[in-house]
Amino acid sequence: MRNFIQRLKSMLEPLPAEMKWGVWLGLLTASSVAFSLSLACATPFAALVTLAALNMERRNALTVTVTVWLTNQAVGFGFLHYPQTFDSYAWGIAIGVAAAVALWTATELARRMQPAGAFIETIIAFAGAFVTYEVLLYMTAFLLPGSEGAFSWPTVRWLLLINLLALTGLLALHRVASTLGLAGQRPISVATAATS
Repeated sequence: MRNFIQRLKSMLEPLPAEMKWGVWLGLLTASSVAFSLSLACATPFAALVTLAALNMERRNALTVTVTVWLTNQAVGFGFLHYPQTFDSYAWGIAIGVAAAVALWTATELARRMQPAGAFIETIIAFAGAFVTYEVLLYMTAFLLPGSEGAFSWPTVRWLLLINLLALTGLLALHRVASTLGLAGQRPISVATAATS
């Protein structure tokens, strides 16, 4: 296995940085397609934005968030046959806004918690992203029709578990991608901001 990874790394090494970024974005997008197809409305956006907040510069993190959201919507409307109604489109927009605000929350919390160590930083950034995302969607439910049980404790607990499992998998994927030189390590701007 180690030889395979070394060979793969040597094959990817000469690629320009933009192409490596494209491969990494493609891996995250493919992950989001898998999440969307298997979980439909339960795509783990909190996990995805936490990964982005912890390991990418803001612009790249926002690019990943928007790409994953657009992919989720394309899968939903194109393959899962979401209804073509105003309410359905409005919920899609609300999910995108909630994901973007959750990204901002996770980024700010990661920056502030970095001195506490990677584990605490990850937990706090994830908790902030998850709570922000769920609260914004809960508030949206007062404006748009939806399922009554969507914000019940069993449903929220199930979504939390999905997001925790997804975050674990995404962090492992990031580690492999980092080893291969596709994904960078923690952005310098976050480390600098936390120490200043």
